[in-house]
Amino acid sequence: MDNMQRFVLSDIITKKITAGNKTNKAAAEEEMLPGDRKAVAFSQGGEPVVVAAVTRTNPRETWKVVDEAALGKWVKEHFPDKVQMIPVPKEWFVKSLLDQAAANDFAVTDDGEEIPGIDKVVGTSYASVKPEKDALETIQRLVRAGELNIGELLAIDE
Repeated sequence: MDNMQRFVLSDIITKKITAGNKTNKAAAEEEMLPGDRKAVAFSQGGEPVVVAAVTRTNPRETWKVVDEAALGKWVKEHFPDKVQMIPVPKEWFVKSLLDQAAANDFAVTDDGEEIPGIDKVVGTSYASVKPEKDALETIQRLVRAGELNIGELLAIDE
């Protein structure tokens, strides 16, 4: 296999595995509660061999304004000297900017100008994998021994 063939295969397979990983991660998260940690093992000669641990984080609490109008009204009533009149963009326009940021994976205009005040918000509870030190070597050994079928990740029927 030459370099171009390797590149093409690795690119195609990476995309397939990445797409499948989103589904697999979502399924793993459904099986776990926040704070859970589970060791994952495969069978080698009938004996379990731990390859990694999957952890689902606990949700992180943060405070943020969720109703600007209600807060603004309260501040105006109780602390009128702390209110400033600021022009507010129209909701439909803000939505179009957010849609554009999502499409570009960066808050920029079509002309490449960065849009201030828009940022991606990251979720707070997710599953992650912490491989054992020799996980890759263990997986390679299991595949060579015929005890692990990597083709299953690519939905390749034998």
